[in-house]
Amino acid sequence: HARRVTQLLVGLYMLVYLGLIDRENMQIEGFWYYLFTGVFEAATIHYVVAKIFGPLLFGRGWCGYACWTAMVLDFLPYKVPRQPRKKIGWLRYVFFAASLAFVGGLFLLQVPDKENVMFWAFIVGNLLYYALGIGLAFLFQDDRAFCKYLCPVTVFLKPMSYFSLIRVQCDHSKCVSCGKCKKVCPMDVDMTDNSRKRKNGTECILCFECAKACPKKAL
Repeated sequence: HARRVTQLLVGLYMLVYLGLIDRENMQIEGFWYYLFTGVFEAATIHYVVAKIFGPLLFGRGWCGYACWTAMVLDFLPYKVPRQPRKKIGWLRYVFFAASLAFVGGLFLLQVPDKENVMFWAFIVGNLLYYALGIGLAFLFQDDRAFCKYLCPVTVFLKPMSYFSLIRVQCDHSKCVSCGKCKKVCPMDVDMTDNSRKRKNGTECILCFECAKACPKKAL
């Protein structure tokens, strides 16, 4: 419950206060925009701390405790994936390239009033993410399908999370190989493998559903 409360508080702050009231584009497009203008403001600071260098410490903890897209998706009924993982993760790179191309186009075409364009891009972008996220969740019976296949931010998160210092690890002297941790993991991570190369290891969101489900407290 504490994780969900934190997710709601941080997510709503980022979405409503910074995004809608302060008109700061906190999406990846906002990061590119402020980066290109040479301004170290909300979106730039946020990405550097939460999604570029922060994951070296806490991995994809942002996804589990603060993401305003997942904040909504986690209310859907498929918290445990009910279908095998799809091989369409390459789509995240398409979204990543599209976000960069969109912002780059604003500068190359010298579009006037870019600040206002970015504000509306924030609104439209979030509506698109929610629509796709909810649609994929019901299509694949997996609340976190958007995170696995479409989210462009994971292009930053995945390589950095590989080196994360904070990781869920398994005490093999206690583990009885019951498989319950794998069944409840929303990101399909193999928590019984302590190697950094474990299956989907860079996608752990530190939700600790695995530790809660473990009957021997091995995690």
